[in-house]
Amino acid sequence: MTDFDPYAQTGGPIEGMGGTPRPERRRRRRNSTPRPERPPVPIGDLVDAGFWRRLGAVVLDWMIFAVPVGSLSSAAQKVLPKEPGVCEKDDGSTYACDVLTSGSEAVYGLWLLVVLLVAVFVYVGYLEGRRGGTPGKRLTGLRVVRAEDGAPLGMGRAIARLFTRFLSAMPFFLGYLWMLWDRDGRTWHDRLTRSRVVKA
Repeated sequence: MTDFDPYAQTGGPIEGMGGTPRPERRRRRRNSTPRPERPPVPIGDLVDAGFWRRLGAVVLDWMIFAVPVGSLSSAAQKVLPKEPGVCEKDDGSTYACDVLTSGSEAVYGLWLLVVLLVAVFVYVGYLEGRRGGTPGKRLTGLRVVRAEDGAPLGMGRAIARLFTRFLSAMPFFLGYLWMLWDRDGRTWHDRLTRSRVVKA
């Protein structure tokens, strides 16, 4: 009778037959702990931004904002139905051209409104409210914070700050120029929304 060799078929010891037990595989668990948010900078360490740097950030933001919105607007005009019409040149002369139909104009107006609203909520509400600044502000080394504690504005206050900019702009941009003689260097919309634009 031939002796049975437990190692002949497996090439090694078998668990339960005098062999070494196989080590259990440990599953790697993903770290479910949320990332800690960046703590706000102490109020005493914040430095308010100057007029020219803020102006540069506004110009950059308008340039960055206008490119995608303008592209979407042009794309919509190309695909919407048109009809023969008359267009006018800068010198007052007219020429035959294709113009949007009345129905297309209504669709185009609604499309443009939706694009602008989405862009504003994403560009200002999220980037400025949650991330601390729009691309123009980041490129110029600025960020927007709450005046009381230096924390991010939040989407609600960022949107409110956007609409109060119209108040700063209406009387000959007096609300913007106000920061030149304001003791803290703030505009009207900064004051109304209790916000500050500071150096990052």
